[in-house]
Amino acid sequence: MGESSSDDRAALEARLRAMHEHEGGTPAGAIAASIHPQATMRLLVSFGRLLRGREAVVEALESGRQAAIFRARVERFEWLDENTVLSFARARYALEQGGYAEGRVVWLDQFRDGLISHVQVFRQEAEARKAYATMRGRKDGEV
Repeated sequence: MGESSSDDRAALEARLRAMHEHEGGTPAGAIAASIHPQATMRLLVSFGRLLRGREAVVEALESGRQAAIFRARVERFEWLDENTVLSFARARYALEQGGYAEGRVVWLDQFRDGLISHVQVFRQEAEARKAYATMRGRKDGEV
């Protein structure tokens, strides 16, 4: 698909930025078009629980206490391969037991067919890199 060109990467990064910086209470319709229908995501607004499908992701982004509290600003992107990106940000997010936390977060993002298909959130960069290495091992048939 030519996702390695800088123009394509800039467009994909813009999709990620829009999703990761989305603020609850505002419609996520434009973001929905960037999310793969069979997406799987573990987000801060879902307290890291697995969300399956575009509709579940959009609902989590738009509603609930955790969506209302959530704020993030992406600082940079690092491409790991033609379809996988680390997104580095500062975020404020709800804690499941109440209150909220603020700090650096890293998302491990993957694209399929030009759409955001898989996202995992981590509080430590090393954890995100380890997850990527594990994922690559499975893809390459290694254990």
